Amino acid sequence: MPSDDTVRFVKSMFSKHYREAALRMPDRFSKREFGFMFFDRQGMVRHTGFPTRASLKKYLAEQVPAHAYYSCAYYEKPDAPTMLEKRWQGADLIFDLDADHVEGAQNLPFDKMLERVKTEVIRLIDDFLLGDFGFEPGELKIVFSGGRGYHVHISDPKVLKLSSHERREIVDYITGTDLDMDWVFPPTPFQIGRFREIPLSERKRGMPSKTEGGWRARIRMGIDGVLEELEELQEKEAVEYLKGTVAESKKEMGEKTLVGLYRDLFAGKAGTRGADRMRSENTFEVFSAKRHADAFVELVELRVKSRMKGETDEPVTSDIKRLIRLPSSLHGKTGFEVVPLKRDELDGFNPFSDAVPKAFGKREVGVRLEKPVEVRLRDRQFSLDAGLSNVPEFVAVFLACRRLATVESH
Repeated sequence: MPSDDTVRFVKSMFSKHYREAALRMPDRFSKREFGFMFFDRQGMVRHTGFPTRASLKKYLAEQVPAHAYYSCAYYEKPDAPTMLEKRWQGADLIFDLDADHVEGAQNLPFDKMLERVKTEVIRLIDDFLLGDFGFEPGELKIVFSGGRGYHVHISDPKVLKLSSHERREIVDYITGTDLDMDWVFPPTPFQIGRFREIPLSERKRGMPSKTEGGWRARIRMGIDGVLEELEELQEKEAVEYLKGTVAESKKEMGEKTLVGLYRDLFAGKAGTRGADRMRSENTFEVFSAKRHADAFVELVELRVKSRMKGETDEPVTSDIKRLIRLPSSLHGKTGFEVVPLKRDELDGFNPFSDAVPKAFGKREVGVRLEKPVEVRLRDRQFSLDAGLSNVPEFVAVFLACRRLATVESH
């Protein structure tokens, strides 16, 4: 915070929130470690525990942290000064997704960035956690982080004792790390059992099916998307598109091979072309040369897998002692509330209205901006010029925490 007046104002508003808000406590909170970072001092205060909701609420209202965290882990003695003394008992499975993990999101305006991240967290939840892993919606605790993303908590007893290595394997599955293309495109039935013994020039592959589930179904759907893209292009444009894909990966594929791949898929009469047969007959045997087939598999690995994979922060998920943001606390860089959500609430959730704390009122506050700012909060548009402006408390907190304005003496 750039001025004492700004710090005092933000702390007073945060304290008001903590006095008035009904804290949403994590399960078994007396077994959790808590940690805090502050506006006016460096470092983190951690290795603290709270036996009651009231004791935590009092601490938040009086100490007024900029950021409040609790452990994904359960401990016998959460306030012990060392991890060994705490005696680990288990940990929730946590998924963290923010703009740093979503390609292209970092450079978007803040509101568009949050929309993009929400799209990805919905895909993570629906396709992987509810879909492939089979968790029930009620087993997921979804939380808007108050900043640039979302967290998903799973406290089902069957995940609590998972090791860091086992949690990392879950991340590898979601992100498609080390996905084996020989498994995705399995050998045809008569070659199963001796596929590795058959010379490369004679190997035949099968097509993954949409009915198989998991990554095979996901790759199959992605193939349809790539075929549609290529189908809309003329041969020359399609080959350039394929060249671009290859160049990004530094793979080696000659233009003659790429031309052959395209013609195998799209030359001939509609309905009998390679792409049509691939879609209608679910067959991979549409290529006139093995190098064309291999190039297509490379294309799938380079283009399809990257589109169909999920995103999450691997260090957060694999860390069995991680601190994560406390629901109902406030984020010191936005002033937004860390909001718990159910799956059916996520689609319509708008942080710029739904995460603005109710304790922040309409009283006018003087703020000074170095440059013009456009922001929409609580369904009201604010177009502010550089210099001094009077804005409601909830706008002043947001601008101050985002370092877009300083607060004049009030």
